[in-house]
Amino acid sequence: MGKRKKKNDSFEALITIIVFIIEFIFRTIFRIVVFVFDFVTYSTTKYGIKSGNNFLKMYFDKGNYGEFILYRKVVRIFGQKSVLTNIYLENRNTDTTEIDVLAVSQKGIYVFEMKNFAGYIYGSAKDKNWTQVLTKWNKYKFYNPLKQNYAHTKAVENYLGVSDKKIIPLIVFSDRSKLSKINVGKDQNVFQYSNAMKFIKKHERKSPKIITPVQQEQILINLLKKCNMSEEVKLKHIEDVKELQKKNL
Repeated sequence: MGKRKKKNDSFEALITIIVFIIEFIFRTIFRIVVFVFDFVTYSTTKYGIKSGNNFLKMYFDKGNYGEFILYRKVVRIFGQKSVLTNIYLENRNTDTTEIDVLAVSQKGIYVFEMKNFAGYIYGSAKDKNWTQVLTKWNKYKFYNPLKQNYAHTKAVENYLGVSDKKIIPLIVFSDRSKLSKINVGKDQNVFQYSNAMKFIKKHERKSPKIITPVQQEQILINLLKKCNMSEEVKLKHIEDVKELQKKNL
């Protein structure tokens, strides 16, 4: 009986090792496929040219990668020429405000704030800060994205000289997040990736045209001047944001 038990234990251990190796191989292949796909879309959508982020900086930075995924999804709807990223405009509280992703169509100007977060998200429209909860012991506060994106939309209004009726603000969280704990109205447009795309497609399908093709082209030309700014501008923006965050805590 002892020898048979040892053989069974050895066989089970061998099966466990084989299963582990197979899972490791499949996970590695999957990651390689995703890596290659991301590199191809990074190149074909011209994300690198527009953002100034090289591929590795984008791929291994959680925030940049979330922005890239959003940009890629939005490009599928509007086309590469109508979508911009990393736009730096003059701001009231800091020298500049950075807009993650922006799209221009004849139905409006979509201004996105991307949060590549997982876990439960807690907050309301009036809160200064929202909270990300991963576990009982892992909780992180971040500035209310509605207030953050409001600054973006005002900057767009002032820079372009357009009415706020032509601007559609959207807060987009990763599909890995849980938004059932936030207290915001439907008109405040806080979505996960997938629901954000559904909202945009519906809005494009049902809303009237409020921007002419000539106006759309001119808006894009003007905003392109504010994309891919110098490292000096980017670093100054990061420093200003850190100072503002300290005041808000």
